[in-house]
Amino acid sequence: MNMSEELEVKAVEVVEAVEAAELEVKAVEADDLDLVKQAVADVQGENLTLKVAAEESEAKALELEKELQAKSEKLEELEAKASAPMVITPSRTKQESDKMDHNEQVKTFMSEGIEGLRSKAADLQISVDAQGGFAVPEELRQEIIKLESEISPIRQVASVATASTSDVRQLVSVGGSASGWVGETSARAQTNASELAQRVAVFGEVYARPRIYQHMLEDGFFNAESWLANEVAIQFAEAEGSAFLSGDGSNKPAGILNGLTLTASAAANDATGVYQVIESATDGLLGATDAAIIDFLRDVVLTCKTGYLPNAKFMMNRATHGVLAGLKDGNGSPYINPDISQAAGKTLFGHEIVINEDMDSAPTSTGSNAVILFGDFSRAYQIVDRTGVTMLRDPYTNPGSVMFYTRKRVGSMVLDASALKVVTVSKT
Repeated sequence: MNMSEELEVKAVEVVEAVEAAELEVKAVEADDLDLVKQAVADVQGENLTLKVAAEESEAKALELEKELQAKSEKLEELEAKASAPMVITPSRTKQESDKMDHNEQVKTFMSEGIEGLRSKAADLQISVDAQGGFAVPEELRQEIIKLESEISPIRQVASVATASTSDVRQLVSVGGSASGWVGETSARAQTNASELAQRVAVFGEVYARPRIYQHMLEDGFFNAESWLANEVAIQFAEAEGSAFLSGDGSNKPAGILNGLTLTASAAANDATGVYQVIESATDGLLGATDAAIIDFLRDVVLTCKTGYLPNAKFMMNRATHGVLAGLKDGNGSPYINPDISQAAGKTLFGHEIVINEDMDSAPTSTGSNAVILFGDFSRAYQIVDRTGVTMLRDPYTNPGSVMFYTRKRVGSMVLDASALKVVTVSKT
């Protein structure tokens, strides 16, 4: 082969090699393009799946929200109707009925009675009692209870709950669990578990019967519902105050002092719900001297466990408070709040003094009286209000005036018997 032929062969080989390389590059580019297209298709598929899932979730969320709203509206309706039966007067629509607010309902009932309510609105919380029963609207009921709390000293400091049934029970622990120390490989003996006692609320019915003249109702020149709320609250508070302190549980709540023996000191009994009694041991007095009285009351505070002290208070009547305010030390200075620019004796050993005129003073003749209570009342005693306050309008007993017989059911129970101490004085 001559030189010319060799050059020609090499040229052909080079061309073929270049063409083969170009084909290989195109194949690689085609494969990459397919991969890219496939990846794009995969992402689009995932996005579509996610979009469908999101739309389904949004639809479910909207459906659940509508269902929840419907249930909420139904619950509000049931709660509004629960406290008393309803009388439906078809001549009025619900929209028209809702225009009567609570105060207007009370005014109408006070001046015109049940028939006045029926003639002005439907769907009201009124009973069908022939004597003219009326379930006090929630706003007025809450106002009555608020005023009671401001008047009644025990309501101010005790625990207060509302129940929809008179079957109120509560379990309380009456003993701590045992424990012990052991080595790493030592056997573990069984320890005693805490014991529980059941407390049951005792209920009674409290009522008020204020009277107002018919002309005042007809002329409407004063706030009738405010007057009624105040009158009812005062009478409820006065009746309840005595029951919460010394009620025997017969048609009334069981009071703090119920079941206690006041003639001698006695330990608390958590199982039966009886508070500790601390007797002064001085005939007819809290102590033989002013200093002795202060020492005695300091010991009372020391008998209370530390956990109860942050919210602990003294409770006594004004006469006993006057005795403590008059105590003087050896230099003739008052033990309690010597600053004469301040009210005498707001606190004792840093604990607030609550005045309760239902409490007894030291006996002046033979007998034993509970003169001071000390402890955490909110942990020791609970007041339980039954839902609902009802009212009867009586324009017949005293012509020319109207009586409003208002009633509610209220109960109470001991919670923690160790949280409260009862100080007594005996006289022979």
